[in-house]
Amino acid sequence: MKRLLLVWGITLAGIAIGLAATLYLISQSKLTAIPLPPPPLPAAANPTDTPPPQNVNLFLLQPTTLKLVPVKTDRRLYAERTKRLKQIVTALIQAKPPNFRNPIPGGTQLHEVYVDSQGTAYLDFSRHLTDGHIGGTQAEFLTVAAILKTVFDAFPDKIKQVQFLIDGNEVETLAGHLNLSQPLRF
Repeated sequence: MKRLLLVWGITLAGIAIGLAATLYLISQSKLTAIPLPPPPLPAAANPTDTPPPQNVNLFLLQPTTLKLVPVKTDRRLYAERTKRLKQIVTALIQAKPPNFRNPIPGGTQLHEVYVDSQGTAYLDFSRHLTDGHIGGTQAEFLTVAAILKTVFDAFPDKIKQVQFLIDGNEVETLAGHLNLSQPLRF
């Protein structure tokens, strides 16, 4: 009996020491965000034709919290609204900064962008947005929210709602959970 109690005591002490060491190591480790280097600026034949870089927020996922956060990037943007919108959404699709995850499926492309007189933006994505989506309510919400937050942050007064299109056609949903048949506001 004494021997059994001794074995149990040593085992429990070992577990307690291991747990304490693990908790200590976890508390000492810190996730540090590595600042994003600015993207290379396009070369222009005439530097006076090139607009100055502007800050743009791309909404990406923090992998540990699954929270969408703005990640600032400098871009040389067109003045014309439709071209500017296409640049910004394309930048979101292609974003791969360290310490963040992009909720847009890889291989997705933005075919075309159109903004009507009522302020509705039509974003025509490739089929990769639906076919490459991992599915699930939360994942679908995060994909849609990342696009909407990026668009509305860049055009707070000029775009009122966004209609999702896939290969030129309206879609009911990306992965079976959110209703995308009507233009969305955020």
